[in-house]
Amino acid sequence: MKYKVDINLKPTPVLQELIQDLEGKLNATKAVLNDCGEYADPQLIDGIVKDISLLEAVLGRVIAQQELIDLRAEQVIGLN
Repeated sequence: MKYKVDINLKPTPVLQELIQDLEGKLNATKAVLNDCGEYADPQLIDGIVKDISLLEAVLGRVIAQQELIDLRAEQVIGLN
């Protein structure tokens, strides 16, 4: 009887759940902005635009951090 063992050396995305949550929040916020009519309060629109900008910046940083984690993990695997 032969057994096959599969070893996955790819690192698990540590921040994947956070990335998905941020993407969901970003998409929802963009949908709110799209749903604002032409008579919406300009301060409300400005606030939503700022929220979108902040979410995009945070998402970019989290994705970059995940890529750094992945690179470090690949280096450790390569050294072993």
